[in-house]
Amino acid sequence: MNTQENNIPLLQEVLNEYEMGTLDLTQAARKCYLSERERASGRVTWIHNDELKGQLLLKKMSGNNTKDLLKNTKMI
Repeated sequence: MNTQENNIPLLQEVLNEYEMGTLDLTQAARKCYLSERERASGRVTWIHNDELKGQLLLKKMSGNNTKDLLKNTKMI
């Protein structure tokens, strides 16, 4: 893995920064990995600023349950 790939955060990290208000919103979109599993396989996802609010809502909804929707990437 090169240095640039090491700087790509997990979606959960991006959402944490967004929630705290420290995320740089001057970029329209950013690369991220959905999970550690995706990071290991090298599958990068792009997330746009307009998707962050909805993803944060899903994260909060899944936080009260035993099943985390962000960590469960298994296809149904």
